[in-house]
This record gives sequence, C-alpha cells and structure tokens, in this order.
Amino acid sequence: MRSSGPGPAVRRWLAPVAAAVTLGLSTGSTAQTPAPASAVQEQVLVDNDTVRVSLLLFPPGAASGEHVGLDPELGIVLEGELTLVTAAGREVLGPGGVRWLPALVPHDARNEGAVPLKLWVVLVKK
Repeated sequence: MRSSGPGPAVRRWLAPVAAAVTLGLSTGSTAQTPAPASAVQEQVLVDNDTVRVSLLLFPPGAASGEHVGLDPELGIVLEGELTLVTAAGREVLGPGGVRWLPALVPHDARNEGAVPLKLWVVLVKK
C-alpha cells in the first residue's frame, strides 16, 4: 500500500521550512549586524518565481507598519499573538491562527503582546 504523504515536489518545498522550524531563526552567520530589539527579523527560506516563504520574528511592541503587498499572502502564527489591522478592522490571531490576504490590501502586522511573535508568511507570486 502506498503512503498518502506528500509527493516529492511538496517534500522538496517543505524541507527548508521544516529545517527552519528545527533551527528557529538562526541563520548560522556571525557576520550579520544584530537588528535593533524593536525591529522585525526575517529569515527567507524560499524565494523563487512563484513563492516566497519567510519566518518573521516580531519582538513585543514591533510592527510592520502599514503596507500593501503586490502579491497575495498567507500568514500562519507559530507563537505569540498577531494583531492584524486592515480596513475591515483589527483581528488578533494566536498560535495556529491563519489569515489569507489578497493582493493590494493595505495592512499592518503588529505584536501588541508581551512575548515574541513568530509568524510564517507565504507570498504567492504571479
């Protein structure tokens, strides 16, 4: 009987994502300048013609600032709480929370909590 697990193409795509979960946000490079404590840190795991997958770390009080993405995006909260502000209002997502944003939707991602926020962001390029 064949396994119902993901096929080879999906496993190749998921491998860097799984590695990042295992390694956390460390890039392994000591030559990087540390980011200010209030800055959002980003580790890009996949960036090609069709998708960009990033792991973001928002210290308490950090925010992305309102911006508009040219591509649709999927956000998945790993730890902490994400406060997402759009024209539709404020939404707070905890661990396991998922939010889809179509392209061209102005939004601000914030960590208004007391603990760091870890967030996967998947940009689906056209």
